[in-house]
Amino acid sequence: MSSAIPSVTPPLVALKAGPFSLDLVPEIGGAIVGLRAEWNGGVELLRRMPDAALAARDIRQAGSYSLIPYSNRMRECTLNFAGRRHRLAPNFGGHPHSIHGNAWQRAWRVESIDESNVTLAFDHSAHGALAVEWPFAYSARQRFALSGDGLEIAIEIANTGDAPMPAGMGLHPFFPRGANTRLTARTQSVWRNDEAMMPMALDPVPPAWNFEDGRLVAPLSVDNCFAGWSGSLAVEWPESGVRLDLTADPVFGHLVVFVPPGRTFFCVEPVSHCNDGMNLAAKGRTDTGVVVLAPGESLSGWVLMAFSRIGSPTE
Repeated sequence: MSSAIPSVTPPLVALKAGPFSLDLVPEIGGAIVGLRAEWNGGVELLRRMPDAALAARDIRQAGSYSLIPYSNRMRECTLNFAGRRHRLAPNFGGHPHSIHGNAWQRAWRVESIDESNVTLAFDHSAHGALAVEWPFAYSARQRFALSGDGLEIAIEIANTGDAPMPAGMGLHPFFPRGANTRLTARTQSVWRNDEAMMPMALDPVPPAWNFEDGRLVAPLSVDNCFAGWSGSLAVEWPESGVRLDLTADPVFGHLVVFVPPGRTFFCVEPVSHCNDGMNLAAKGRTDTGVVVLAPGESLSGWVLMAFSRIGSPTE
């Protein structure tokens, strides 16, 4: 008689609406495993998280995850706020900067669920060893609403401590990248990076990174935060005959564009503030997008990803 070997893969939450299906993994950062449309035999609309990555709980291979309580890099794992310097734990392998906060690396719980909607919640106490992940207590929620048009994600962070705290948030979707994938977006300026990949200066958008009239993604190499984002963008995949129209709450005034050379994905990330924004604000900058939440205050916003079919799939 054989005995079953328990699976190490965490349980998924599956939503369905119209042609769309969404798989989430609450235990791994409340992340998206995959988003699929049953068109042309099935189209993956986000990078699908491999089964091996699920078993290994490797969120860095997820389809999308939230960025809470800040987006992107925090220089040299240090937070400067209200005249104090807080040391943060390294959380990205050998990377010299802490990145994306801590909620993406923690288990979330299911707060409510039905066939096409789910709300996930996470609480950070900032006690003991948890204080080096983030020195302020907060609670967070993600609501995923699937419809016949696509997916809406609403996120919220609330200060549950007894002192003011800096706050930011964002989403980090990974999109498939083909030879003819085209991105259209309007931004006003871009943060140039120094050798440590940290923001150095806010400059006008150069022609090579001007996406206003649409630009092929494949030839690019970019990992920068753009400011003055209009709050909408479009992506077209002629290969699969699919178009994305993404709109975002005005709280997301910045857009991170990440196109790594030689990879099969790219990212366009709606975020509320620029990279290292909290430390830049501590130096006196007022254009970072960072907010300060008093005890009991919250910051929230939504992103809508509407997908449609275009033309016929091409090789």
